[in-house]
Amino acid sequence: MDTGYGQFGNTAEVMNMEELSYDDQKAHVKKLWQEDPKKYFEWKERCIRFNSLPDFFGTRDNPIPIDESKL
Repeated sequence: MDTGYGQFGNTAEVMNMEELSYDDQKAHVKKLWQEDPKKYFEWKERCIRFNSLPDFFGTRDNPIPIDESKL
């Protein structure tokens, strides 16, 4: 069972985020969170677990806390 945005969707979202500025990343994350919080949080967890987007979400050993409601 795929979590988040599915096998290819998770990777596509990471690739999209890598191309955005930090402010645009925040806006994109807020949009994803508002559209479907469950998918977003599953994707975010995968990003942290696999150390994807470390500058935004942090890493497995050092996650960055984010309050999506304040983005």
